[in-house]
Amino acid sequence: MKKVVIGLTGGIGTGKSTVSQILKGKNFPVIDLDIISHEVIKFPKVVEKIVENFGKEVLEYNNTGNWIVSREKLGRVIFGNREKRLILNSVMHPEILRIMREKILECKKENKIIFVEIQLLFEVQWEKEFDYILLVSAEKETQIKRILARDNRSKEEALSIINSQMSLDEKKKRSDYVIENDGNIQDLEKKVDEFLKKIEFENILKPILN
Repeated sequence: MKKVVIGLTGGIGTGKSTVSQILKGKNFPVIDLDIISHEVIKFPKVVEKIVENFGKEVLEYNNTGNWIVSREKLGRVIFGNREKRLILNSVMHPEILRIMREKILECKKENKIIFVEIQLLFEVQWEKEFDYILLVSAEKETQIKRILARDNRSKEEALSIINSQMSLDEKKKRSDYVIENDGNIQDLEKKVDEFLKKIEFENILKPILN
């Protein structure tokens, strides 16, 4: 069985992070790009470039009295502005990609299947980094209910975020596997188990059939 890297993606409120936790509970390595981005945004050279492009108003004091980039303030600056988002991506993505690749190589030493959790996989066009792509999807009403239960947002804000992302229908067309997550946690766990059986079976057979 060859080493396989699977991109785990989904829209807001679809349950991607819940799938990630289920996989971790089964001892699969999951590289979380959101965690990596939290670290990258603290790098001095990254902070410097962000201030150059977006100004000091995106900074705030942390609890140790140091200036850091406020993800909330930065998010407000770039939300709905494609040009500004592309600028931020050009600053952040080279470092995120470098660290992701390093972690994948490290995980491959002891694991046959590695997952990378990345929400905007298609938007940043990183499909070629992965052997397969697994999409966690849900109905829009399910997404809204989960966002309202989890975040301090209005229904209008939830809809605005959902509509700002690439549609799940489009993501389905580009994915190798899809898990529909509109049920409870037990349903989701069963679907994850079914997916794992499928991916292991296909990955074993592909070299034989080819």
